[in-house]
Amino acid sequence: MKPFGYVILIALFSLGPLLFLFNFIPNLNNDGRNEKLEDLGVVIVETPKTIDFSGFVDHLRHPLEEYSLKGKWTFAYFGFTRCPDFCPTTLSVIAKAERLLIENMDSFDPDSFQGALFTIDPSRDLPEHLGPYVTTFSDRFIGVWSEKGVSALAAKLDIVFEQVLMEGGGYMFDHTSNVVIISPEAKYFGYIRRPHRPEKIEKIFTILQQESMLN
Repeated sequence: MKPFGYVILIALFSLGPLLFLFNFIPNLNNDGRNEKLEDLGVVIVETPKTIDFSGFVDHLRHPLEEYSLKGKWTFAYFGFTRCPDFCPTTLSVIAKAERLLIENMDSFDPDSFQGALFTIDPSRDLPEHLGPYVTTFSDRFIGVWSEKGVSALAAKLDIVFEQVLMEGGGYMFDHTSNVVIISPEAKYFGYIRRPHRPEKIEKIFTILQQESMLN
């Protein structure tokens, strides 16, 4: 074999381990990130899921995906404005996490973080009602409404809710209290289990954002 042939063979054998490392090292980074997130109560889906937001609008009636989700990490809660306990408490926690990020994270971009309430009570929580409610927690928060699509969407995002009839003819809801994480690509990343604390969401966002900047 000519010397040039030996050079080619050596180069190929040398590239093999390098290609392996290039493929393996990102997985190590992801594993490390995932372990940190899981320690903070995050359940991560195996592969981020594309979400169909057809028919969903924000509280300004803008189509949801194009105007309201792209380019930011969204921490979403499925609830309703008449909720007496978990909904306002959880939205307050997400809002406090946002304030902590503004105070503590160097070069924090407020447009990279977003809280959202997906109403499970579309007949009463119309977009014009959602706006004043969610913006009491943060003027960057959004309310999300769909006339008929919330049940199917909730099922895909590991959320369960059920209407409960009350004495006198009214109704309330029993519902899951997970905080759903939606990626800047508007994909389902996972969810955060209770208990929810501002410091925990602050740490979760910081880990996610650092990973996004590396990719």
